[in-house]
Amino acid sequence: MKSTGRRLTLSNDITSLSPPKSITQGDYRLTTIFEDDRENYAWKIVDLKQLGPVVVGGANRPVNWALMSVRPESFFDAVEFGVWSANRQPFDNSLIGTYNQEWGAGNPYSLRVDHVATNHLSLFYPVNKIAYYNITIEEYEISSREEIMFKIKETSQSLNKIGE
Repeated sequence: MKSTGRRLTLSNDITSLSPPKSITQGDYRLTTIFEDDRENYAWKIVDLKQLGPVVVGGANRPVNWALMSVRPESFFDAVEFGVWSANRQPFDNSLIGTYNQEWGAGNPYSLRVDHVATNHLSLFYPVNKIAYYNITIEEYEISSREEIMFKIKETSQSLNKIGE
């Protein structure tokens, strides 16, 4: 694995009620925020923060969210996604990091610093909320063997039928 020196910052908010490349069921939505399907390249997440502070009508409106490497289209249907989001999402190997406002005065961010995403990043967040994010990623050249290893790591121990 060798750094290319390329660094990107993904900053935005998801304001659409039905964003493209997303899946929704119940109280949760998973939306694609970054895709790079080139072979032998991967992205290491260096930092994640809430974009903000967000002030609307004089009040902060932070929303809890999770950064994932699973694709919305990897789920058979919304029902399968709903089961995953309600029961398995916090334990899924595709979980990279979280922002949780309820952690109070402590650090509201959690990041798996050794996680490398091969092709895709998505945001998992509550429906009818606006997720504000600021994520910094670094590009790496990887061998074909490393790419296979990272893809297995992202989906291992998963109960989903990812890749079928």
